Amino acid sequence: MTLGYRPISGLAVRHPYFVAGWPAALQLQPDAPTAALMSRFDLLLRGEPRRFVVMANTRLLDRLWSARDEWPADGLSFAAHSADPLWAYYTDVRALATSGAFRVAFPLAPRDCPGQADWLAAAPLDHAVDLPVRRTFWKYLLVGDWGADDALGVADAAGAVPFGDPAPETLPDGATVTAIRSTVPLALEERPRHRFQLRRGSGADARVLMARLPVAGPAALRREVIGGALCDVSEIFVNR
Repeated sequence: MTLGYRPISGLAVRHPYFVAGWPAALQLQPDAPTAALMSRFDLLLRGEPRRFVVMANTRLLDRLWSARDEWPADGLSFAAHSADPLWAYYTDVRALATSGAFRVAFPLAPRDCPGQADWLAAAPLDHAVDLPVRRTFWKYLLVGDWGADDALGVADAAGAVPFGDPAPETLPDGATVTAIRSTVPLALEERPRHRFQLRRGSGADARVLMARLPVAGPAALRREVIGGALCDVSEIFVNR
């Protein structure tokens, strides 16, 4: 806690890609009206492990309360962006309607509280924003001689994620590989928990060739037409 200051608004920015649940390297920049208000009343933005907090100078609380008619109705507004170069890969920036930056608002307690003490008691410190994670079709590209392609398959050890049949595919360098793609898009994760296996055959006669296939990383992103729509695809190369 900053000496001589008290929190008046808090915001947790959550992102399901991260194991911890919140994004690393996130930076907030106040817009012009918010910056002016913060400067005028000595408001500070502080980052804690799980959230950001707006702190008010206790010596200026009376002035801040008296000027409540000037507070922005939607709260204190900030442009947010991440310094992580992979941000736009694992975040569905299209759902944010931006190219990577987005806006967040720190709500303030209602201006019509009976008094300053009531306003401070109602400070919204647990507001949260959930960011959209990118979902991709996972496509395994089997490089090398794996034997009869039509007998190969990728299976989910948990039985939850289905995969399509193997199909030949030509890489840009002219090499032919076997491609096996999930039939549903999967959320990208910092540490994916899926356990996909490469098998030959099916049913009781199936033989496991690889007990745990590599998982998708955010950078190996491509766009492909699937079912008539342009979709995100994560390519995962597996060498013999």
